[in-house]
Amino acid sequence: MRYVITNYDETERRRLEALAALLDPFTFQQLQQIGIQPGWRCIEIGAGLGTVSQWMAEQLGGEGEVICTDLQTDFILDIDHPLIRSEKLDITQPLSGSDQFDLAVVRATHHHIPDRDAAARNLVKAVRPGGHLLYVEPDLHPAFCDDHPVWKRFWQALFQWGERLDIDYYTGRRVPAQLASIGMDIVSVRGETVLFNGSEASNVARDLYCMTLDVVLPHLLEKGFLSRSDGDEVYSLLDNPEVWLMSFCFFATHARKPAGAVSSE
Repeated sequence: MRYVITNYDETERRRLEALAALLDPFTFQQLQQIGIQPGWRCIEIGAGLGTVSQWMAEQLGGEGEVICTDLQTDFILDIDHPLIRSEKLDITQPLSGSDQFDLAVVRATHHHIPDRDAAARNLVKAVRPGGHLLYVEPDLHPAFCDDHPVWKRFWQALFQWGERLDIDYYTGRRVPAQLASIGMDIVSVRGETVLFNGSEASNVARDLYCMTLDVVLPHLLEKGFLSRSDGDEVYSLLDNPEVWLMSFCFFATHARKPAGAVSSE
């Protein structure tokens, strides 16, 4: 497993803060519908800043445990909560056989994993019968329907770049079938897409995409997927309060392991 962003500095922290601010309300809504119970053991894969882990820990009522994991632990090791244990974890490798979780959450991570099948199977094995999985993953389709040609060209370039790195920007739509194929019951699948502009009211989405563009634009230019003039125009669109842009969609897939399940093989 690998992640294309390797500089875990304050710039990346701010980008992850914007991502969390955009996705936390939608994610927490899905988790509220699952209904975390006191005493549950929970795990978050690819936690980033650990905002989801911290929210889950607050729902446990002083009982239970949240394992907060990532390949890069720079931003989660300083989380101070009695029910949270932060650790490095590569989900493409099998988890300890003694780990059994009531709830596992994966957000904005699965699409970066080349061996997504192995990752899903390992996590399913670690969920107890009757336990829950929540995947919140992106799908580019709304951005390709935007009214602004250069915005669509940017996402097409990102898609081409991602294909070279085995990043699947259509993962959101594919997770339900993947989990069902390895024995999970699909409870619900819901998507959320943000429409935003360059105003202060949209600063979370705007800032997220500006900072993401800062990271990926050099790669898109180097590979010839996007021109410098297109990159400059995308920045102009993001700063324009009169221009409304389509974000990509995040699909939340809630799956449950059958109560009688003994193996995910």
